[in-house]
Amino acid sequence: MEETKTGKVFLIINKYAGHMAGAKAVDIVIPYLIRKGYSVEYSFTDHPGHATELSSKASKDGFDLVVAVGGDGTVNEVAQGLLGSNTPMGIIPVGSGNGLARELGISMNMHQSARMLIDGNNLQLDVCRLNNQHFLCTSGIGFDAMIADKMSKASSRGFLRYVQLVIQESIRFKSFVVHMKIDGVPITEPVFLVTFANASQFGNNAFIAPGASMTDGLIDVVVVKKFPKIWMPVFAVALFTRLIPKLPFVDYYKAKSIELEVADTSVFHYDGEPGKLNVPAPVFIDTHKIVVRCPKLSKIS
Repeated sequence: MEETKTGKVFLIINKYAGHMAGAKAVDIVIPYLIRKGYSVEYSFTDHPGHATELSSKASKDGFDLVVAVGGDGTVNEVAQGLLGSNTPMGIIPVGSGNGLARELGISMNMHQSARMLIDGNNLQLDVCRLNNQHFLCTSGIGFDAMIADKMSKASSRGFLRYVQLVIQESIRFKSFVVHMKIDGVPITEPVFLVTFANASQFGNNAFIAPGASMTDGLIDVVVVKKFPKIWMPVFAVALFTRLIPKLPFVDYYKAKSIELEVADTSVFHYDGEPGKLNVPAPVFIDTHKIVVRCPKLSKIS
């Protein structure tokens, strides 16, 4: 006989995520939770910021778990509505990158991630800010931010489109000079990109900051300096083999706060979503945390 439990769960679904895979949660996740004895409500998102509105209301209405069904953008929005509350966030990953889900060991299989909503443990994670925009995994400027901006305007999305853009743009991208202070120490470099990392990866197991921890109260700063284009394939391989810090043109820091003073670029990204950069821009750990439902075997160093 199946064990039943009680509790209220609210699903926030981006039905367009993962080529309409998000909508499948209505037929897979919701019936499973109901069979397990949970009271379930859900809503589809229909405009930017809607997921934040829905998650904030769900927390105030006393739901025991609020679940983001979508990609990193949806997860980020849901998290913003839960910051500082005791309401845990669950994740059913159906996006193209799924950075936080992969970081926490959440399965990409919807049936398995649904089971984790019941069987998992709650973990309190750091949340960071840049330009007053919260991010859970990574934020930054340079090449990756430019790609995020172009992806947001592309007629199609997905990993293959991302790879295509990276190859095309890597040929024409020009480095720029950045002035910043890392824990008060001034740094000036011509850069390819600068990543501020709370988690170790961008998504798709591309590990930009393999030493990052989401619970240590520190931000890993990865400064990829200007390098010859012939090194681009090596850089790509290093991303997927956790070897970025070993590259001769990469500087790696751990910091409590960063002040981005000058950067000749107009965009940044936060968890893969593009934003308009305004400098000077402080980067720091927010006072609020986010509680996330994780698999029992998750290891966040």
